[in-house]
Amino acid sequence: MLIRNRILIIMLYCMAAFFSSVSYANQYQNYGMWDDILSPVQAVGRFQWLEKCYSGLLVETWERMYDATDLQSEQDTINELKKTWLYEDGRLKSFPQYLTFGNEDHENPVNWKAGISVSESCKTIPVGYRIIGLITSFDFKDYCKISARDSSKGYIKQVEFGTFTNISGANNLSNFWGRVIQVDRGGNYHLVVTPGFTVMAWPETWHGWIDWNRDGDFSDKGEAILINEVSDEAISKLIKIPANAKPGFTKMRITMDVGGGSRNPCNNIRFGEVEEYTIKIN
Repeated sequence: MLIRNRILIIMLYCMAAFFSSVSYANQYQNYGMWDDILSPVQAVGRFQWLEKCYSGLLVETWERMYDATDLQSEQDTINELKKTWLYEDGRLKSFPQYLTFGNEDHENPVNWKAGISVSESCKTIPVGYRIIGLITSFDFKDYCKISARDSSKGYIKQVEFGTFTNISGANNLSNFWGRVIQVDRGGNYHLVVTPGFTVMAWPETWHGWIDWNRDGDFSDKGEAILINEVSDEAISKLIKIPANAKPGFTKMRITMDVGGGSRNPCNNIRFGEVEEYTIKIN
């Protein structure tokens, strides 16, 4: 027997609009930081799982999101969603979209995630959870994973990149993959990173990388954008986007560590924070 839709209130918004909304980012501190990154194939699996377990939710989402009033069968409605989110001319889109869930603060305190395969068993959506976004699958490479050990005394308070600004609190790892920074090949952009302190200011060491050729690492020439930059105040650097950077979505990693940090982008740091962002190279 299928699990029925138990969500009483659906708050579905287009993530593309959120990416450019500074006021929305100020309202939700963890805006863009959902740990629910799916590949295009997994996005299809998410839809198939929802179709199996929460078909009524998909229909209601279609009606609310697209203000649909035409009478049609449930299956016809679901097929319309498939064409809109997943497929184009019968082929899987390069960047399909999928639903993600969280609480009213757009967080995931019980670490619950919807299924990513039709073969997964149905499970009940936690009380107080709802749809919090329609996310685009970027099909990131499998980057090495790092984190800080302790961010309780010092953390990354603000990152500015051109016209983009993100203000956040303390976390050992903040994966702001949902915050998309648009850049143009050959362009110049100011990167400003600002430390935050809970006790007193200490000199912090900054490192940063961008995967310009989108090959899943930060080891190529020119991909280190911050190297042993030390200050207890904001640091500003002019970043020139390589003319031969590969167009598409890629990753930026920033680390701040009172313990000196590391030039190796795959090494954990001690006292500070790691933040990651999505770069869209045009």
